[in-house]
Amino acid sequence: MTGTGGGPVEVELRLPAWARGVPRLRHGLTAAALLLVAAGLVLKGWLLSRSYFVEDDIVFVGRAVTEPFGWAHLLRVHIGHLMPGALALVRALTAISPYDWGLVSAVVLALSAASALALYRLLRLLFGARPMVLVPLAFFLFSPANFQATAWFAAAINLLPLHIAMLMAMCSQVLLVRTGRVRHAVAGLAWTCAGLLFFEKAVLIPPVLFLLTVVLLAGEHGVLGAARRHLGLWLVHAAVAGAYLAGYLAATGRSGGQGITFPGFYTAVDYAATFFGGTVPTLLVGGPLTWEPVLSAGALAGHRPVEIAVAWLALAAVVAGTCRARRAAVPAWLLAGGYLLVADGLLIMIVRSGPWRAYESRYIADALPLLTVCLALALMTWRGAKARAVRRGTASPAGSATANPAAPSPEGDASDPAVQGPAAVPDGGARTLPVYAVPAACAYVALALVSASVFGPTLPGRTGRAYFDAARADLAALGPEPGVYPAMVPERLLFPWQSLPDRLTSRALAPLARGALRERVAHPGVAYDAVTFDDRGHLVPAAVLGGFVAGEDGGCLPWRGGAVTADLAVHEGNVVRLHYDVPRDTRVAVTVGERRTEVTLRADRERVHLAVAPAPGPVRVTLLDGSLPGGSRRDGALPDGAHRDGGRESGVCLRAVVVGAAVPERPEGAVDGGAG
Repeated sequence: MTGTGGGPVEVELRLPAWARGVPRLRHGLTAAALLLVAAGLVLKGWLLSRSYFVEDDIVFVGRAVTEPFGWAHLLRVHIGHLMPGALALVRALTAISPYDWGLVSAVVLALSAASALALYRLLRLLFGARPMVLVPLAFFLFSPANFQATAWFAAAINLLPLHIAMLMAMCSQVLLVRTGRVRHAVAGLAWTCAGLLFFEKAVLIPPVLFLLTVVLLAGEHGVLGAARRHLGLWLVHAAVAGAYLAGYLAATGRSGGQGITFPGFYTAVDYAATFFGGTVPTLLVGGPLTWEPVLSAGALAGHRPVEIAVAWLALAAVVAGTCRARRAAVPAWLLAGGYLLVADGLLIMIVRSGPWRAYESRYIADALPLLTVCLALALMTWRGAKARAVRRGTASPAGSATANPAAPSPEGDASDPAVQGPAAVPDGGARTLPVYAVPAACAYVALALVSASVFGPTLPGRTGRAYFDAARADLAALGPEPGVYPAMVPERLLFPWQSLPDRLTSRALAPLARGALRERVAHPGVAYDAVTFDDRGHLVPAAVLGGFVAGEDGGCLPWRGGAVTADLAVHEGNVVRLHYDVPRDTRVAVTVGERRTEVTLRADRERVHLAVAPAPGPVRVTLLDGSLPGGSRRDGALPDGAHRDGGRESGVCLRAVVVGAAVPERPEGAVDGGAG
């Protein structure tokens, strides 16, 4: 451009900051990581859409409504699990909206997102803004070991908080190694304690932090020197773990929880061969492609021989390749293998005896955070090692910088150019890894998606949702008269290893009712019409299946001293039904075990129901004072004008006493064959 004087005129245009940054896409790595996290959440959301409340979910929600809130509720050990934080979360969600799978799914997805972001932060602290961090992040997000742990609410509220606590504790430990600041040690302790509120396996976080510190610092200080660093912190961690274990054992004793059982030699060998020989390798490489048999909370990892062989070849290639390229990969893989062996092999073997446990995919889900970090350490050199290489003069010119890459801001700002730029690695060969890692990661994700498409249909979403929807609708339409007596939740939703009270609909389905109806479901009283839940979740007329005593030839049971005693010592049940004939309303007392209930025998009805606690022994029905006309006496003598007619006393005829479980009534009804 030419000015008025004929000379050139230069015009400077200042672009906005966002326009100047477009060519470099300064936050491209974070954007890519967020997209990867979003894709992982989509997969988890799809699995959640195929699942529903089942097994321990039903137990926890039922207890949240029928048990008082307090330490006794929170500190109960459930099948070996001490998890007050998880039970408090269940109680809060139940108070907001009971059996709301949409709400539960949102919470699970939020916890999953938090664990993924915690992992990304840890990877950035360890390795900086390197695209290679996306490879271990993809391994974590799409791992089939997380499928059941994500889709099963009871497992998710144990494992996902553990993931978050372990990852954030490792973040704090890395910052402590770098800066030496006490606040990072305190933060690591706090995250450990938070994890212990949700899952007793968080007691393994301190050993993980210790071994991670040794792996990171052994190259500079030696193994013994690295182990001696932060000795005071390890003593505090040991004290916290010891106090927790003492409390755990005390709570287990109070709750009658599951103890430690050592399997026999051949059982242990069979378990280890199946778990480490088949389940672990197929899950780690993105499989299996076969999920069977199908259980209530999803299928087991039914790996086939060809899948196992391919899995072992893939694992061997990864481990051998990384160890050959980088000597630092060896301690990383030893740490990963040691955790799997002790925490997910030996520990599960002695607390979860049973041959099919070796096929449980969720039993290695707790190891995923550490396995991911070990994979990353095998693929990349952490920033502290780079800094030492620069100080020793072993880095290439491209990796040397005036800024110290091991001394970033206290929070480990990964935008430091010295971190983002290429840095030489003391043990060469790492530069070639991305060439193989990226297609391997893509193949892993593709295989995991295929595995998920096979696993998803095995989840209990359709059957579970239909059962609870039917129960919710029928309870909403129920009139004020019928008594809702407990039936058993179907075994496809709640397996018989749970306690009897937890398996009854009086506890499991009480959260679906509101107000006074909830009390009628949870604590059914006396009613003349009885309904119960069938296997589809619908309310239907109830019969009582169990033992009974009836009068001869359809007559009356004999009164002795104003009482009828039905000896049903060999039968137990939670419902009593009386068949009777009275000329006017008559009050009686029904005694089962130590419980005594007053009942009115209405003249316009022929039978009455009442719920009882299961107890062996006779059922005693006693006429109450004032029920006999004309001052009848309990010694069996009748006043003037009163009479006996077989088993009839003053017009009161008790025809049958039935004790048993409420079951859907057969079309013919009647008291025969043990049903009434």
